[in-house]
Amino acid sequence: MGCLNNGGQPVPASGRIGSGRWLVEALPSLDITIDQGAKCELVMANGAKSADINIDVERGAELNIVHAVANSSVADIAVALAEGATCRITEVVTSSSDVRVVASLMEPNARFELDGAFVLTGEEKGSVAVDVNHIASDCSSRTSYKGVASGKAHGSFSGLVYVAPDAQRTDSQQSSRNITIGEAHIETLPQLEIYADDVKCSHGATVGQMDADAILYMRQRGLSLADAKRLQIEGFVADVVMHSAMEECSEELMKMLESKLELL
Repeated sequence: MGCLNNGGQPVPASGRIGSGRWLVEALPSLDITIDQGAKCELVMANGAKSADINIDVERGAELNIVHAVANSSVADIAVALAEGATCRITEVVTSSSDVRVVASLMEPNARFELDGAFVLTGEEKGSVAVDVNHIASDCSSRTSYKGVASGKAHGSFSGLVYVAPDAQRTDSQQSSRNITIGEAHIETLPQLEIYADDVKCSHGATVGQMDADAILYMRQRGLSLADAKRLQIEGFVADVVMHSAMEECSEELMKMLESKLELL
């Protein structure tokens, strides 16, 4: 069994968990605490059609999450980080879904990272949102999301970095890069809301077509137009999963994306 289908022991619907790998099954709600100093991995795949997930990460704990959305669903994930805690998320969405992640860095020296990708085809509609709340000083965050849409699909990304007045020495980066094919449309809305003066924050967003020169180059070397386009898109999203929060899941996540890319 693979990482996404055999993620470890089932996580309880509520309570405390420690080090190890845990599988989040089709639970409509989850309210858990990661023990202080624990090293924990959560696999969220093929979950409930509607999920409300709340996670508190105690002092010095490390939490790695893989979130794979292949079926239409609505998912809200909230993570609160205590002093010195870290959370790293890899998220892949290949269906009409609404996914929202809210990370709150509540105490100093917490760190949050999210790498995500969505691929939509046909007439699918999907939205992803990532809000990062810097409440305490000396915390850092990085969000990188990539989107691909073809046909008449519609995708959207919204991201908010909030920096509270006392959150001095915040270091935060946010990026949204997207490619559309055909009549597809992607909206992107990165936002910064900063109330502290000693910060280093950046954001950026792009929406564009495929690189015509790169496609021409590949076609001159014998690839068909369809193969050239697919390889370009595959390369665009590959780095999201090849540096997954859980290395053992990288191959399965890539296969999940490749199956969807065949439909572009």
